[in-house]
Amino acid sequence: MQRLGYCKAVLAFSELARTPAQMADTLRMRLEEQKFSLPYDEALATWLKSLDKAAESNPEMSVSLQKLYIYAHPSRTGWLSRLGFNEYVEYLPQRLGLVTGSYEPTDMGIVLSQGLMSIEQREAFNRPSNSNPLTLDRGERVFFLYNLLAADGDFLLPFFEALVNQFGDGSFNYLRAGSVVPHAMGDVLDRFSGSAYTPSDREQLNRLESTRQRIMREIDQSIEKQGSGSRREQTTIPRLEWLVDLGIAERVESRTWRFTEPGMKLVDLAQAYRAEMARRYPENVMGALLDSCFFEFVGRVYSDEPLQTVEREQFVSFVRPAYSRLTGVGGYCLLRPSLLYANILSLLNKRGLFIEYDRATKLLEDIYQSDPTVIHYTIDRFNTDYQIRVHRTPEIG
Repeated sequence: MQRLGYCKAVLAFSELARTPAQMADTLRMRLEEQKFSLPYDEALATWLKSLDKAAESNPEMSVSLQKLYIYAHPSRTGWLSRLGFNEYVEYLPQRLGLVTGSYEPTDMGIVLSQGLMSIEQREAFNRPSNSNPLTLDRGERVFFLYNLLAADGDFLLPFFEALVNQFGDGSFNYLRAGSVVPHAMGDVLDRFSGSAYTPSDREQLNRLESTRQRIMREIDQSIEKQGSGSRREQTTIPRLEWLVDLGIAERVESRTWRFTEPGMKLVDLAQAYRAEMARRYPENVMGALLDSCFFEFVGRVYSDEPLQTVEREQFVSFVRPAYSRLTGVGGYCLLRPSLLYANILSLLNKRGLFIEYDRATKLLEDIYQSDPTVIHYTIDRFNTDYQIRVHRTPEIG
């Protein structure tokens, strides 16, 4: 998992590609093959030479956008290699539900591309800019944390908890972090083995167990020290860029990291996940966690002041700004993306309010039953979310 910020590039160029090959070629050309002349900077030149001994060192440097922004990134890691572009566009943006198979933005993708990405960031994928689009601001960190947990939280939360339990506030490197991966995978296998009823479920668990066995063998053989193979092929070295992107870890020195104060607080969410596991079927736990307590956790970690939950009379005005940005041609938008965006806007604008999805659905139904002229809703075609249509903001008093 390289830089999460590349997802923003996929959305920025979504109109130029309809297949993984087209998107990979677009990103490769725009971010790596296209070069820009910059005034000579000794520190940047030294860093470029550490990557490529043939890099020029003259009064005018030719630099790709990717290397320029990675150099300016706090961790200075996570660039996409020649084959990395293909791997990235085929997996992460779609896995996070930001684009369809033909690279059209989903509702969640629109939250990021039209709601959270600034014009400066979008332009920064076309020419050098002081606005580094590969870094995430506070709103984008909340956005990606939510979508990472929705996609892979059943592994990521236990993996993170295992890292904190082993290293605490001390530093750790890639290999030490990699030693924790088999334990986290085993934890997933233990939790889900009893609910693997279908052939597809069992096949997934078998693949996970095979991967776990391979990693343990490579750790025992110190495979990372053998030859000069690409790190892409070394499963003992996990990608940790997402920890830095989310602000829950920071770079201490080359390939060494430690958790930040917000990172240490993420343990609270991992513990809540454990508590939910005792009450629900494993496959329902992460969804229940995100629906019931995610934004309360966000308020504790990312807000400068205590947040209060939205009351009934505040609900429509709370979601209306997000609804206005995300509404489609038919006048409807999905509730989950709308609430995520509305909560982020409240955080950034210091409104001091938040609302969880579970409470929002109850208020939505209650308001509709009291006065259908205020708001309308239906169930989406996958039966997993509400679609809402706001008619007007109710009068108070």
